[in-house]
Amino acid sequence: MTGSLINETWDRHRHVHEVPTDAYGDIWFGGLGQKIGKYVRVSSDTSPDLLYQLLTEQWKLPPPNLLISVTGGAKNFYMKPHLTALFRRGLIKVAQTTGAWIITGGTHAGVMKHVGQAVREYVLSSGSMEGQIVAIGVATWGAIHNRRPLVHLEVRTGERVILFKTRMWP
Repeated sequence: MTGSLINETWDRHRHVHEVPTDAYGDIWFGGLGQKIGKYVRVSSDTSPDLLYQLLTEQWKLPPPNLLISVTGGAKNFYMKPHLTALFRRGLIKVAQTTGAWIITGGTHAGVMKHVGQAVREYVLSSGSMEGQIVAIGVATWGAIHNRRPLVHLEVRTGERVILFKTRMWP
């Protein structure tokens, strides 16, 4: 390797070659009452219109009446049990009653952890499809633990289901 390459500044447009995604399909969350969700890896340049079309036309999600974006640092923090319960109940109630989509960073840390636990508790306690909520996690590819099985190793036909178990963190 030459010295000029070591000091070269990384540039996404010069060093990344984008191709159609090979990371998409169904994912089974075994720790969530055997719920199956969808996943796809997309470029940061992907058109929001194209993503909306994927969510509503291909994945058949009902169009949202409201978007709830819960963001914050990925650093874990303590919240009193009373406030935690109030946050979880309030978030789920708003999502249910308004037909909202909950959008978050998709990792199990910080405020995103509280959102995930609220959705998990709701899914486990809810038996019917009535009042279902839509939760969408948007995470960078590098932040996904055990991401290798999410990539198709060969072109396949038909549906593809990836088996995952969610892990409960202390």
